[in-house]
Amino acid sequence: MNLCKYLPGLLVISYLSFSIDGLSQVSQVMRNFAAAETDVHYQDMRVEIDPAINKVAGVITYYYTSRVDQLNRFVVDYQDDLPILFVRRGSSDLSFSRSDNLITIDLGKSLMIGEQDTIKISYESEGTLRQELHSGVPVISTDLELDKLWYPGKRDLTDKIDSVDVYVTTPPDQYVAGNGTLQGIEEAGGKWIHHWQHRHPIATTYLLELAITNYTIVEDSVLLRDGTMLPIYHYLYPESVAALSTELAATPDILQFFENHFGAYPFADEKYGHAQYTAGGALEVQTIPFMGFFNFDVIAHEMAHQWVGNNVTFGSWSDIWLSEGMAEYLSGLAIEALRPTEWNGVKTSKINSITSEPGGSVYVTDTTDLSVIFDGRLTYNKGFYLAHMLRWMVGDSAFFEACRNYLQDHDATFARTSDFQEHLEAVSGISLDGFLADWFYGQGYPSYTVTWTQQQDSVILWIDQMQSDPSVDYFEMPVPIVAYRFGIVADTVFQHSYDHQRFAMYVGTNQISQLLFDQEKWILSKGNKVIKLTTAVPTVATDSVYIYPNPASDYIELSGSGPIDEIEFIHASGLRISREVMDRRVSLEGLPSGYYEVVMRDREKGTVGRQSLIVQQK
Repeated sequence: MNLCKYLPGLLVISYLSFSIDGLSQVSQVMRNFAAAETDVHYQDMRVEIDPAINKVAGVITYYYTSRVDQLNRFVVDYQDDLPILFVRRGSSDLSFSRSDNLITIDLGKSLMIGEQDTIKISYESEGTLRQELHSGVPVISTDLELDKLWYPGKRDLTDKIDSVDVYVTTPPDQYVAGNGTLQGIEEAGGKWIHHWQHRHPIATTYLLELAITNYTIVEDSVLLRDGTMLPIYHYLYPESVAALSTELAATPDILQFFENHFGAYPFADEKYGHAQYTAGGALEVQTIPFMGFFNFDVIAHEMAHQWVGNNVTFGSWSDIWLSEGMAEYLSGLAIEALRPTEWNGVKTSKINSITSEPGGSVYVTDTTDLSVIFDGRLTYNKGFYLAHMLRWMVGDSAFFEACRNYLQDHDATFARTSDFQEHLEAVSGISLDGFLADWFYGQGYPSYTVTWTQQQDSVILWIDQMQSDPSVDYFEMPVPIVAYRFGIVADTVFQHSYDHQRFAMYVGTNQISQLLFDQEKWILSKGNKVIKLTTAVPTVATDSVYIYPNPASDYIELSGSGPIDEIEFIHASGLRISREVMDRRVSLEGLPSGYYEVVMRDREKGTVGRQSLIVQQK
């Protein structure tokens, strides 16, 4: 029997368009250090799964090539406590050992570089699949735990399977969502055999997956840039089809946006779609993400993974932001373009999340802990802002061109942050070493204080910065400042690189009412202050008291003869320092540069006056 025979009972619904990932638990990730010894170029996978029974039985045939001389082993990942029925070459059994969730197979011979071999493994397991119910009907998927595989395979970030055929045997009326193209459904012995074929390299890390239940398959399509129509298949619970139609209608528009900005959809000769499943998140399964819920953000995030994470895969768990942070940012870009009124709120939400704690790096130092690798605040949200600030650093044109070049040059392979950096620098001509040292490897974020005054036709301003974490001495950044007077009078970007840096902004005859710092939220920062300098307003009517010079570096003096015995310096950061007045003079030794409110007090600690002061240490 083929698929066409079953189409009437499939309830296929057609549309036409012309225009945080699920984690089950925290655990340790072990590395397969022998993964680089072999290149698996094809897998034939034959498995049997019943959604009502949490069990899988399968046979996998690996076609691989040796990458080293004198290769005498083939090593794959698989949990130590799950049974292996046999390992064979042809009809001959091969011996194997198991430890650290690895199967080490003795090849019984030595292979030279480039020599090919074929091995078959039979396995089975119980309780290793994600099994839930929807409206009382079982649904099963293969992604129970990201640190484990549902079949014996290579999980390290060194090799992609170039091509795979997956034959899945199920009870009748159960439909399988899988990678690539559905070649057909055959009937044998009262069961259905689904044949999925994928002819693109795929990382087995968590991209080769299956989901099975009594799906209704909703068809859609999208016009690609090359003029072809890409089929879209949504595998949905029958009871969810109507409720999800509005959210899913955005799928073609998002895909076209990504094609226009990041290049052709990588799997255009196969399909795109979604498979609904009962989980708390979503998973970027290649060509068909698994969705625990549907909204614009998640649809865009999982789709973005087809470019970043799936086709071009991070080459180390330390660089996971190239997948999750970039996918989160691409989702944000889709919102900026297609739902612009929501864009500012997205950035605000990311800032609030990231700055809820003072430290934390995008670079993952502990690559054995899934809770660290998939940290929402850092990998996803700070990774989002790292990409956003890279766009700000190099400009829109250079950013998108560099992204396209990066994705093209590393097509279907692995890449590191240094590879992305090279493309950004090549297009923009800007060195990003210092930026990445601060924002990728370093921790925390800055808080800015801008103090200003108007002098005739110019606004004079000083920019100070505090860092939330000591790992970064200073965040050197281009800082956008806008001057207002019944609208924008001047909009300038200042290259800020040290504390209390002085700048001037020409405003003509306009009397500026306010300055705005980083109105578009290009810079990840928190608690920023913009302060207009004022003159003293004495609280005693008998004598006005002023301080000079202003700005000052070594000391200040007090004018007039009012009784001033103590000065308190209140820094914009909140730092408070009190000094005794000696002969109408106060030393500024040890005061950091910056803006201060100066509170003048008499012998009884009563406030005599207040004034703004700028300290510029030499």
